[in-house]
Amino acid sequence: MVKLLTRRELWIALAFSLLLWGGFTLAGAPALFCKAFPGLVMLLSVLTLSLDDGEKTQPGVELADSATAAQQRQILEELAALRREIKSQPSNAPAAGPIADAKTYEPEKIGELSGALSEAMKQISSRDNQIDLLTKNVNQSNIQRNLVRLSQSLEIARTLQTRVASGKSDPKESFDFIVDDLDSALSDQGVEAMEISVGTKVADLAAGSFAAISVVDAPEDALRGTVKEVRSRSYFISEAGKKPRFIAPAKVILYRA
Repeated sequence: MVKLLTRRELWIALAFSLLLWGGFTLAGAPALFCKAFPGLVMLLSVLTLSLDDGEKTQPGVELADSATAAQQRQILEELAALRREIKSQPSNAPAAGPIADAKTYEPEKIGELSGALSEAMKQISSRDNQIDLLTKNVNQSNIQRNLVRLSQSLEIARTLQTRVASGKSDPKESFDFIVDDLDSALSDQGVEAMEISVGTKVADLAAGSFAAISVVDAPEDALRGTVKEVRSRSYFISEAGKKPRFIAPAKVILYRA
């Protein structure tokens, strides 16, 4: 055994097995294959060197030592078990073949992985461009739809203005009709209105739902920190599962807290 450890071929086989293990690992081969194939090469090298060493010390004489024969049988059994286990594992890597094939496997596999990664990046970039273009088209479509609805409301207002000027329509009814039409236009775009009541505590109002025009002193302590006057309604867009998104806050006057 001591002589075997001093053999240069043994250390060469060990270094080569380590190189195989590292190469298969970098190439993405299964973990079991990465360990089994270099181990198989190493065990075969040890067995070959042992037989060769025995032949040099006792030329022409067969090994008859029972301990050595038992060790050889154990090694052969382990090699057979390793072969069966390797065959039973699914693998995309090429089967264990000549050492020359193992050497050329690593750069070829790395080249394939690099090409696949490059192709995947191109597809991702193309998909991002398609998403950006689709988002741009949707936004343009929404803007055009809003402008069409706004132009319709404007034409209705101009028509009623002409009829009121000629005495064919009642001014109040015409004005009420225009207000209702504008409310309908906002509803078509998913916009809702919210009225803030006088006397509501500022702490109870949703963030972004109001804008204070001014703040005045309260005539009594009970009115401190409440709404004194409301000048307009607040408008928001409701989204499922989310807080309302206010797009136009109500104009209010507050009592100082």
